Amino acid sequence: MSVKKHIYLFALLLIPLLGWAQDLPEGGEETFSKEDIREFREKQKSDNLFFEANRAKLTDNPEKAFTLFEECVANDPSNDAAWYELSQLYYTKGDISGAINAASKAYALSPENTWYSMSLAVLYQNNNQNEDALKIFETLLKAEPDNVDYSYELANLWIKLNKPQEALKIYDQLEKKTGVNEDLSMRKHRLYLATGKSKKALEELENLARAYSWDSRILSMLAEYYILQGNTEGALKTYKQIQEVAPDDPFIDISLADFYRQMGEMEKATEALKKGFSNPYLDADTKIQVMMSYYSQIKDYEGIEDDVAQLSDILAGAHPNEPRVMILRAEILMISNQYEEAKQIYLRIIEEDPGKYQIWENLLRCNAILEDFADLEKDSKQAMELFPVQPIPFYFNGVANYMLKNYDEALKSLNSGVKVIAGDKKLASDFYSLIGDAHHSAGNNNESFAAYELSLQANPDNALVLNNYAYHLSIVSQQLDKAKQMAEKALILDPGNPYYLDTYAWVLYKKGDFAGALIYIEQALKADQDSSATVLEHYGDILYRLERKSEAQTAWKQAMEKGTGSEFLESKVKDGKLYE
Repeated sequence: MSVKKHIYLFALLLIPLLGWAQDLPEGGEETFSKEDIREFREKQKSDNLFFEANRAKLTDNPEKAFTLFEECVANDPSNDAAWYELSQLYYTKGDISGAINAASKAYALSPENTWYSMSLAVLYQNNNQNEDALKIFETLLKAEPDNVDYSYELANLWIKLNKPQEALKIYDQLEKKTGVNEDLSMRKHRLYLATGKSKKALEELENLARAYSWDSRILSMLAEYYILQGNTEGALKTYKQIQEVAPDDPFIDISLADFYRQMGEMEKATEALKKGFSNPYLDADTKIQVMMSYYSQIKDYEGIEDDVAQLSDILAGAHPNEPRVMILRAEILMISNQYEEAKQIYLRIIEEDPGKYQIWENLLRCNAILEDFADLEKDSKQAMELFPVQPIPFYFNGVANYMLKNYDEALKSLNSGVKVIAGDKKLASDFYSLIGDAHHSAGNNNESFAAYELSLQANPDNALVLNNYAYHLSIVSQQLDKAKQMAEKALILDPGNPYYLDTYAWVLYKKGDFAGALIYIEQALKADQDSSATVLEHYGDILYRLERKSEAQTAWKQAMEKGTGSEFLESKVKDGKLYE
């Protein structure tokens, strides 16, 4: 409530307060006629009622106030203030019709009262009686022609009455008085757009930009509108103007980059982004949001990875102590296969704040890809302690210890981690797969096969498990029919995989199907030109069984040159015979 209204209400209360205890003037009833006395008593009664009604209203007793104000106007229909207060109470009760009726009475009794006029006009608008409201605002504006608020209200009413030209006339009159300003120009701009007059809408923006040629924000609005209109020349010219008047504007280069992007000039767009990202006045969070938004809107193009990497490098250089920036930089390095550099950033972030789980997981992935199993074992152990309900650190610790041939430690971590998996069957399958591999390497075949069974229960389509289980069964010549089925399924799931082809060939070999085994071992050799010693030794064994002994010995020699084969490989080469 404004100061004026406070004063007004105080005045309304003060008069009845003084009159409540008022008695007849000096001289008594003898000096007045009976009619005078009656009118005086009626006035006194009316004042007292008004006072009591206001007191009820101010003490939060609206029902009593409503009843008393009704008595006021019944006792004195000319009490404009009581009609006004009654109108407010009707409105509070949700009775718009009653509120309008009471407000109309107050307005009719005192049309020069601004509060009554405004109250009735607002009620008319709420009741969609815009023509009635317009008449009141026209009267108000006539009385106060320099009142900007009245002008805006009147213009809004003309718009509601679907007469935009009348609203524009009011805006033009205002502009003559106040000069060009953003509020007026944007109102006119939007009104021209709404009525399909795009040329006039552009003129308004151009006029505004001329008046505020130093304001980069207004110039940016003009540039963006030029783009919407397909006027690339005008947009570029305006962006250049912004660079001249506000060279340190942190957003101009970002806007310019987006402009070039829309024009398909990706090299210029990237250069503009680089400049914007180097600007110290643009905060790190905004730069990150810009980068994410920018690249989510474009298709891949040649050199996009290099551009993203360069921008993230500039961002990291400008904000080396911002964790979000460094995280983004590390993630982009990972996408670019620069795992060692990403690893160092993650280590630095963890040193400052070890409480972010995702950073640890990314660090562990970097270690695993870099095959740095010593660091993987150390870092995953720390992560296990910090995040005991996260299964991934346990998995990576299992991987690290498995590769370091610490099979008991690997099994300990994996068996602990699998207990905290919550419904992720694929992850559970991977855990049991590695448990099976660790048991196999430790010489625990029965435990290994049991773990593989659990892995396949969680994910029957785990091709790696199907392959490893089949191969390990073939090594000990157990359940060869089952091994064949699993090896076949692994190949269906991942056709052309040289390791799976070798496994299938070896299962066929164990079943005595040497001709079939040759077909698949040759496919394995073709699929991997740098085949392992194991695959080449298998090839030699199969050739030997097919009575191609000289070719078999050649294959065994190649296997020896590759590395470590079976315990019989050296004897096979030396004697030219098959040992098993």
